[in-house]
Amino acid sequence: RKLNDYGRTINLTLIARRSRHFAGTRYLKRGVSEQGKVANDVEHEQVVHDESDHMTGGTFSSFLQVRGSIPTFWTQESSVTMPKPPIEINRVDPTYRATQAHFEDLLQRYGSPIVVLDLVKQSEKREREVRVGNEYRHAIDYMNTSIDDTKHKIRYCALDYSHVSKHRNLDVSTSLNEVSTYAVNQTGFFCSSPQWKIVEGGLIVPFSEQDKCSSQFLMEQLGVPVFPMEQRG
Repeated sequence: RKLNDYGRTINLTLIARRSRHFAGTRYLKRGVSEQGKVANDVEHEQVVHDESDHMTGGTFSSFLQVRGSIPTFWTQESSVTMPKPPIEINRVDPTYRATQAHFEDLLQRYGSPIVVLDLVKQSEKREREVRVGNEYRHAIDYMNTSIDDTKHKIRYCALDYSHVSKHRNLDVSTSLNEVSTYAVNQTGFFCSSPQWKIVEGGLIVPFSEQDKCSSQFLMEQLGVPVFPMEQRG
């Protein structure tokens, strides 16, 4: 989509890449496979192209996130007479091997830190989603105990989407914006010509002369003006 921002022409592109692993329709595929592949796995990438600098072909930025089924063993049997089928924790995995395989794959592809956003209900009169959410949280706590460096631990965030959307004093957009800001400050994003960087504590500060020299060196090595937005700490 082409946008106009006070005279600047900006192209916004959204790309969704659906995984072929452990694929299937809703209710028929839930949770994670033994190989660590999750159901409904989709990688989303947002690419922004600022055309204002015609000399270099413009500036590109990219932010990527992944969505999918909660990576634990659980199922949900579809039924015509039951609009909300019960959720079953159908396997006991005390060491969370499949969940660990899932996050190992994410770490290999995207690096750390990984920010997890859990959108299931946090409280219910008759527990359904809560059971899966609790199992997921226990799995992340278990995995984090084996990660010594705090910088590489999995960041877990819970947002009861159903509760927020139904509460008259809460706003879904505001809640998601707060989580998004936190996530971007944790991970950073790609930018072909950045002027700012993320430092320890999530603060955003201007590039120093050393940063500019590093950017210039990488540009000369690659032959294109490419430099990822940094995250330190």
